[in-house]
Amino acid sequence: MSSFPRYALALVLLTCQARANVRLQDASGSASSVGLVQVASNGGFGTVCGLNQAAADTICKSLGYDFGSAATSPCSGYGGSDICGAPGTPVAIQDLTCTGGELSYEECSWTAPSEACLSHSMDSVVYCGMSGAGITDGALRLLASDGSPSINGEGRLEVFHAGHWAPTCGSFSSGSVAVACKAMGFSGVKAPEEQNDCATSDVCGATPPETASFACAGSESSLLECPFEAGDDVFCAPEESIVLKCAGDGETQGRPMKVAA
Repeated sequence: MSSFPRYALALVLLTCQARANVRLQDASGSASSVGLVQVASNGGFGTVCGLNQAAADTICKSLGYDFGSAATSPCSGYGGSDICGAPGTPVAIQDLTCTGGELSYEECSWTAPSEACLSHSMDSVVYCGMSGAGITDGALRLLASDGSPSINGEGRLEVFHAGHWAPTCGSFSSGSVAVACKAMGFSGVKAPEEQNDCATSDVCGATPPETASFACAGSESSLLECPFEAGDDVFCAPEESIVLKCAGDGETQGRPMKVAA
């Protein structure tokens, strides 16, 4: 019987250890691919007071994602919500700095947290994502005003179509709203009469929409099953991008869609 290669076993053990020693939590305290960074500390978990982009990338790769990005907005307003650590909870480390070749944040350098870190106002937030190579047409994501994935179910809708992400615009039927929210795993629609364009909600980006006028009945499993316009038939500015408000919890990061059996 062939033995399991030692280097492969070491990699598996390191990956398992990394997943056990670091996590991301969203505004509800649930595990997420975008949220507050917490690392193991004294038998529990504590936040990270500052990190560099390479550290964000290292953390996300150790959790099974393709890449990571450190938020440029403070934890008190990330994605429109305050996701800083609760007062009195531990701050584990400060200034986590990686070079980019590490397999775990534990191979990186850091310092003990200063007094200024204890307020949690400088807690680090990280977004983990998958590369476009693993995403299929029809995947959806919701982006907040700072360009990060929404953590409250409200944001600019972007559709992965023809190999890349872009917003959508034009008329968007109530059935289309229901299909989009359901496709991202949400339980339903929040205030359907309040769905609006991005200018009203201040979540416009710089990318012009490339799909428009989705007309779903509501029973479809994907927006691409519905009538819509694309390519040269779309004449919208970024300021005309559609905003959705979905209810419950869902996946807004744009992960690859599951293919029904």
